[in-house]
Amino acid sequence: MKFVGLLLTLVLTVSISAKESTKLVWPSPPDPARIELQGVVTKPEDLQIEKGLFTKVWEFFVGSSKESLVKPFGLHVDENRRVYITDVGLRAVIILDPTRNKKLIIDGSKEYKLLSPMDVDTDASGNIFIADSEQGFIHVYDKNGKFLKIIGKKRLHRPVGIAVDSKSNLIYVVDTLKSKIQVYSVDGKYVKTLGKVGAGDGEFNKPTYIALDANDGYLYVSDSMNHRVQVIDKNGKFINKFGQLGNTMGSFANPRGITIDKEGHIFVTDTTFHAVQIFNKKGQLLLAFGSYGDHKGEFAIPEDIVISNDGTIYVADSYNMRVQVFKLLEVKTK
Repeated sequence: MKFVGLLLTLVLTVSISAKESTKLVWPSPPDPARIELQGVVTKPEDLQIEKGLFTKVWEFFVGSSKESLVKPFGLHVDENRRVYITDVGLRAVIILDPTRNKKLIIDGSKEYKLLSPMDVDTDASGNIFIADSEQGFIHVYDKNGKFLKIIGKKRLHRPVGIAVDSKSNLIYVVDTLKSKIQVYSVDGKYVKTLGKVGAGDGEFNKPTYIALDANDGYLYVSDSMNHRVQVIDKNGKFINKFGQLGNTMGSFANPRGITIDKEGHIFVTDTTFHAVQIFNKKGQLLLAFGSYGDHKGEFAIPEDIVISNDGTIYVADSYNMRVQVFKLLEVKTK
């Protein structure tokens, strides 16, 4: 997917055809559509997962017959297309597997209940790593939801974003309170700390989410209170940065969720702009979509964002109590 020519075509509102009112795409015609809304997830059936025992389990957490997400924050999609959603309202991680029509809720173990699950990732074995900001450590479960261990207790303060590098078996955890990134092995051993508090290159001010670029191996960090995205290598060496405080697209107010597609484009949510911005590796703005509201294609404090291998985009539309699903479109050429 190429975004050539989109720098001057920034669209913050949906384009709705009079004849196709259900089709929401960005940017507006006559430019070719690059992003299309696929649907909204508030309950398992929205991903074609049938009702059953899961309904009863869900109702136990929600406390009523209403099946709905409460406050989704972190997102992850694994290679098997399982969708992982951390919900700080439910104090649980919901795992939806539409391919196998399976679902799972993790709310903690007997020893350690989830209190504020902010982000989630998996390793090559399917083990599940959950960052709990209130408890100050990482919960680890196997792929079937069996509790294995905790990581980072007494060392982490306020973990939020998490990225697992399956090639090196390392876990990168954003400690928002310390404004640093702590690195652990998947078996739980502390390895090192990257960055320090500040506004200089390689320094952070209340960072939140993190993404690992599979192509170049760099770490992309939402340096939220420095109003920018920083790019560092796995040793913490500064590579690049883009963004600054502002009230127009291309700048940031409060960047949060961050993910990277196969072409190396960087997608960043902003909880103040209520939008998703897309940049190239030089930090140039290519496209933006979304605005404040509760209609389809609109956001209310979007948190995390993730892109699956097939180009499906999931956005945690936190205060609208839902996850919105979009699709990267191939641009047809004559």
